[in-house]
Amino acid sequence: MLGIFTDDFYPFIGGMGRYVHELTRRLPRGRVRIFSPCRNHIPNHVRVEPALHRRLQNLSYSFWLHRHIERIIDAYRLTRINIHCGPGGLFLLRSLHVPVIATCHHTYWQQSHRIPSQFWKRVFIPFEKQTYRNADGVLCQSPDTEDVLTKRYGIDPADIAVNPIGIDPGQFHPIEGSTKIPESLLFVGRLGKRKGVDFLLRSMHGVVEKMPGVMLYIGGSGKGQRRLQKYVHKHHLSENVTFLGHIPGNRMNEWYNRVNCVVVPSMFEGFGLTVTEAMAAGTPVIATQVDSLRNLIADGVDGSLVPYGNVRMLGQRICSLLSDPEKQAAFSSKGIEKAKRRYAWDGIISVFMRDAKIG
Repeated sequence: MLGIFTDDFYPFIGGMGRYVHELTRRLPRGRVRIFSPCRNHIPNHVRVEPALHRRLQNLSYSFWLHRHIERIIDAYRLTRINIHCGPGGLFLLRSLHVPVIATCHHTYWQQSHRIPSQFWKRVFIPFEKQTYRNADGVLCQSPDTEDVLTKRYGIDPADIAVNPIGIDPGQFHPIEGSTKIPESLLFVGRLGKRKGVDFLLRSMHGVVEKMPGVMLYIGGSGKGQRRLQKYVHKHHLSENVTFLGHIPGNRMNEWYNRVNCVVVPSMFEGFGLTVTEAMAAGTPVIATQVDSLRNLIADGVDGSLVPYGNVRMLGQRICSLLSDPEKQAAFSSKGIEKAKRRYAWDGIISVFMRDAKIG
């Protein structure tokens, strides 16, 4: 029996929970137990209740795990462990008597070095290193994260496998007969500094000058929403920017199909699920040339990459793509092909099951 331990599951908060939910519903139910603080009625889920979890979140769960993991292993007859790690994830500060696979969604090293305001999170790096050293193997979701694990954390490359997040072609695909909104862009994500919405909005000044009818749709919510709305109003972008709020999962494919381009302007990503979803839907992507995103896009072949913070270049790339239907069609075709070839869940599940020794 495999035990999967995660602080984010279902209903999910972010990408980690979404990944674990999608992964576990494809695994053989009788061979897996999921342990999380989430409230749900999923049959193979066990809810754990760490003290002070509402305040300390993943840290309180890590403390709880340190004290109770051996008891849980015995009580549920677990023969292997999969623990989900990285910012928002768990620490495992002791060796166990069963094999452990750690899934690294991204690292505290990346978060503390790529986002200047989060430099203080370097304090967690020693605990994260110890977690991966206590594991028998590590799965990570991008080659950039693998590079950090080997060069910054000293993890043996032989103990690491890159296993990205999958795409369900039944959920994300081109919609036949769908009509595009003319000169339209879509951003999807949390409205915080890391996701780069500020950078995107600054680039819109140059885009609007050249293409007065351009429309940017911003899907998502977060602490930065009011500040971003004030910026749009102050800089006279209200005619060109619409805040959609949270877009339900069952409407995401519809939105991908309604726009000419998806923009992913992040400071860095652990994976970049929006990129692969948009590709699968046949929508061209412009993204930043940062950790993980640069692993997903071949610049000029199946999408476009720009340096984070280069406002002029981002604006130029947006205008160039929106005014070139042939380039849009080429990016769309190549993106669909790559999404099917690299990010189908079948292949990703087989790697996970092999490394977790399920079956």
